[in-house]
Amino acid sequence: MTSLRAKIVAAARWGIANEPRIHYGEIRPVPLARRLPLTTDCSGFVTICYYLAGAPDPNGLDYDGQGWTATLLSHLPRAAELQRGDVIVWGAYPGRHCAIVLEPGDDPLLASHGQERGPIEIPLSIESRIQPATVTWLRGVP
Repeated sequence: MTSLRAKIVAAARWGIANEPRIHYGEIRPVPLARRLPLTTDCSGFVTICYYLAGAPDPNGLDYDGQGWTATLLSHLPRAAELQRGDVIVWGAYPGRHCAIVLEPGDDPLLASHGQERGPIEIPLSIESRIQPATVTWLRGVP
């Protein structure tokens, strides 16, 4: 049986593979489907990946199509160490940007959808240069 973490990562990798057909825009309600073309923002991408994986809504809103970086910060518990499928948020509440952890490690690999060119696979060290701010690690699933 595939874990929820693996399914979240698989959904994020699907997004990366389809980057030319996924556009950036702050759209609500979040389009909760694997239908292309797709327009969403960073927190919408996180929400879509969790939805496609069958994981609980990381916003705590039962997938009502709402939620944003601030709801991720207020709903998800903090993580002491990163695991696949966790969420990273840049900036103090309400947060400026978020991404999904594809692979933890010394320089975790992320799936980030923070601009029109995205979602992309990017190391935390590079994303943190683009998004200079405090970083919060959030535990998406147990």
